[in-house]
Amino acid sequence: MTINNSAIDGAATSKQDDSGQTVAGAPLSREIRQVERTMPGNASGRDDMRQWLHLGRQNSFSRNRDFRHTLLYHFPREGEHQRIAAELTAFGALVPTSLDDAVTSNDFRFNNPRIEPYNKIGDRIDNIVHHGDYADAGDLIYGTEIVKKLTAPGGLKEGMSFYFLANHVGEAGHLCPVVCNYETARVLHLVADFPGREQYIRKLEIPSYRENFTSSQFLTEIQGGSDVGANDTRAWQSEQGHWYIRGEKWFCSNADAELMVISARRSLARKGTKGLSMFLIPAVKPDGSRNHFTMRRLKEKLGTRALASAEIDFHDAYAIPLGANFNLMLEKVVHHSRLSLPVAVLGFATRAYQFALDFAHSRKAFGQTIINFPLVEENLAHIKADINACLAGAFALIALQDELDTALTVNEEHKMFARLMVNIGKSVISKRTVDNIHHCIDGIGGNGAIENTSSLPRLLRDSFILENWEGSHNTLYMQVLRDIHRYRHDEIYLKIMTGKIAAITDKQNGEKQLAQQALARLVLDIKALHQMPHDLQTLNIKDIITDMANLFYYVSLVHEASHQQLSGHGSSKLYSAELFYRTFLERNLDKNPGNSGEKDAHYLNLCKSILE
Repeated sequence: MTINNSAIDGAATSKQDDSGQTVAGAPLSREIRQVERTMPGNASGRDDMRQWLHLGRQNSFSRNRDFRHTLLYHFPREGEHQRIAAELTAFGALVPTSLDDAVTSNDFRFNNPRIEPYNKIGDRIDNIVHHGDYADAGDLIYGTEIVKKLTAPGGLKEGMSFYFLANHVGEAGHLCPVVCNYETARVLHLVADFPGREQYIRKLEIPSYRENFTSSQFLTEIQGGSDVGANDTRAWQSEQGHWYIRGEKWFCSNADAELMVISARRSLARKGTKGLSMFLIPAVKPDGSRNHFTMRRLKEKLGTRALASAEIDFHDAYAIPLGANFNLMLEKVVHHSRLSLPVAVLGFATRAYQFALDFAHSRKAFGQTIINFPLVEENLAHIKADINACLAGAFALIALQDELDTALTVNEEHKMFARLMVNIGKSVISKRTVDNIHHCIDGIGGNGAIENTSSLPRLLRDSFILENWEGSHNTLYMQVLRDIHRYRHDEIYLKIMTGKIAAITDKQNGEKQLAQQALARLVLDIKALHQMPHDLQTLNIKDIITDMANLFYYVSLVHEASHQQLSGHGSSKLYSAELFYRTFLERNLDKNPGNSGEKDAHYLNLCKSILE
């Protein structure tokens, strides 16, 4: 038996038996095993890959010129802007390096959380065990004082800037709890005092995962899902006045939280959500003993795998009431979760875009770098324009919420507009983000799908999960439709958008006219909606609210673009606004989409300008 390796200079992996037949899978000879047989072309390709991954470790804040301008737009006071920008620069250096490394390690399939049901002597403990990198990632995120920033009235813009950067690594197992922490702290500030309240708030705000408390929010039950009014977990009060929870929750993310905000049925006589109230369940009771709940199992999820999600049974668990009705849960918990979710997924998409852009600048094919191919430029430009517009809209809404939270007198129309756009934005942005991350991976090819090469697969998986958190698309469509009929949200939207469009500067008169045309079309579409039978309204509302969202995002981006030009920070947002309008708002019924000239030299230059 001889090894035949002469044909390719010792690189063969087959051998021949005594009859001369080739035998596959034979071990390599000692000579071959000593050196991996890299050819010059292989080495060149590996150098390109090395350059791509090196570019991906650049500072996530410093490299993002458009987001740096968004910060300037919302924090125009020099001292305040310089302080926040310096903190974001420091955190931005950690995001693609130390933080991404820890999150990547923790996300490996054998490093995901698990339950230890019992301790060494058989006591039931239901302890969630995390990989060591989980705490390291948590310390980096909480170390920015993100919870304290978000908890402070008027602090959403600043806190969400850090939240946006943190989400460049995906959900990470911590960024859902971050939102739960600040929501819970805000609720505790609003409810009547009780023993331990101030300590809970202080623990939620500690800038260290290893030392703080984390919170969670459990609404979902197996029979309810989006139909929260069908929930049947019960709350009852003892003769001594203490409250207890009995029942089960089906989807409990951050299952090992020290504090759990939970919905439970206080009244059997009042049906639906009217019979529900909100309670706080501490994992440890005031006397220091473990509270009465057990975990059935952890969920094996498609994404957000480092976040421990469990099924939990409450066996008359000690609870603290947080108001007598469910409205506080909707206004201070669900609303803020939906407000933050678009920021999270836009963080995912921005990181995916950066990976795809870096790949296009480092990958060579057919004799040139692929960023020079128009189809590559087009793909990246559309993703960037969409991110810019959606992020402008998201932060405009966050700024509005800050105004509502700090105003002495609440403007009811602005409050209703915020509620409407939060519900719309959660659906529209989360759905579109999945497509954008998919197209980033598509622009890279097979290398974009490899889990141990980049975080792109994790970003895509996590985006699927966040798309369905805090209400499915259909649930949000129907809520918006009900609010249109009950609270005239459509009229409020049209009134406020008319004012926002009128406020566009004369220098952007062309953009103002386009926005006015889109608004006029929307007026007609909403009028037609009201004239439809109810069943047809339910089918058409999704197109209406998508147009409402797109117009709001476009106008928000135009306002930022005008400021960007006037402050001497370029015109990339103005170019993004043009492409965004052309993609999502333009209607020209006389033009056949297949006509030559639809994508002309101006269109190609527009795509180039967005990327430069």
